[in-house]
Amino acid sequence: MDLLKCRICGHGEAESLGQIPDCGEFAGQQISPPIKGGELWLCKLCGSMFRHPTLSANDYISLYEKAPSTVWVEGGIERNDFATIYTYLKNHVGGSVLDIGCYTGNFLASLPDKFKKYGVEPSYLASRSAISKGIDVLGKTLDELDSDKVFDVVVSIDVVEHVLDVEKFLSQALAHVKENGLLIISSGNPGCFFWKKVFKSRFWYNFFAEHVTFPGYKYYLGFSRRHGLRPPEQIRFRYMKLKSIDRLARLLNFLSFVAVYKILKQVNRISTDSSATSYSVAPVNSVGVFTDHHVIIFRRKRLKWR
Repeated sequence: MDLLKCRICGHGEAESLGQIPDCGEFAGQQISPPIKGGELWLCKLCGSMFRHPTLSANDYISLYEKAPSTVWVEGGIERNDFATIYTYLKNHVGGSVLDIGCYTGNFLASLPDKFKKYGVEPSYLASRSAISKGIDVLGKTLDELDSDKVFDVVVSIDVVEHVLDVEKFLSQALAHVKENGLLIISSGNPGCFFWKKVFKSRFWYNFFAEHVTFPGYKYYLGFSRRHGLRPPEQIRFRYMKLKSIDRLARLLNFLSFVAVYKILKQVNRISTDSSATSYSVAPVNSVGVFTDHHVIIFRRKRLKWR
C-alpha cells in the first residue's frame, strides 16, 4: 500500500482512500481542461484528509479572484453552520469580528449591531457586495492585514478546506485574535463515519475542485497544544436543515450516483480504445444528508499543558 507524508500535520503517514473524479468547474467557473482530481489521503496520525496532488497556491488564488458573487449563496435554505455560530455568539458582549473569506458578507450582515464587522475576500465581485452591506473589507487574504490588527472574534466559515497550508493559515488567524478572544473554524469533518469508512474518495464533499484540505479534530487539538491554548470545542452538525423525507431522497439519489459511477469506471477500464479519457463527474446534491461538518472553537487564553 502506497503511503504519503501528511500535508496537514507534517508528521503522520497517510494512506490513499481512492481516486477523486476530475472536475470541469471551479468556484462556479467552467474550466477546460478539467482539473485533475488526484487522490484522497487519510493521515493515520491526526485523522485529517487531503487531496494530492493539487495546483499551486498562486493558481488557486488566481481562480478565486475571478469567482462570481453568486456561487456560495444558498437562498432561503438555512445553514446550520451560520445558526450554530449565531447561537454561540448570542451572549457575547460584542466588539470586532473578522470574517476570513467573508464572500458577499451575508454572515456578518446578519450579526447584531453590537459587532463591528470586517472581512477579507479574494473575489472582487463578492467583496464589492460585502462593502455594499457596510462591511469593511481589509484585503484579499490574511497576508494583507497589518500584524497589529486584532479582533474579539475571528471566524472562518467554509474556508479551511480551500487552504493548502493549514498550520500557516490558523497561526495567522490566531495572531489576529485578541487575548481571551475567539477563533471559530467551520468546515467538513473528516471524522464522519460515512465519509471516512463508507464512501471515502466518492464522498460528495471531495468532488469540488476547490476542496483540497480537511483537518481532523486531532489536528486541531495538536494545534491548540502547540500554541498553549485550551482544547478546542467541537460541535458536529449537518450542513443544511432538511426535512426527513428530503434527506432520504437525497441519500437515495447519492447511492444511485455511486452505483452508476462504478459502472462507468468499469466500462472505461475495460475499453479497448487507448484514447479513452477518465470521466469528469459533477457532485450530486447530498448536502445536509450526513453529519459531516463541524465547528471548532478556540479561545485565545494561555494554558499550561501538563
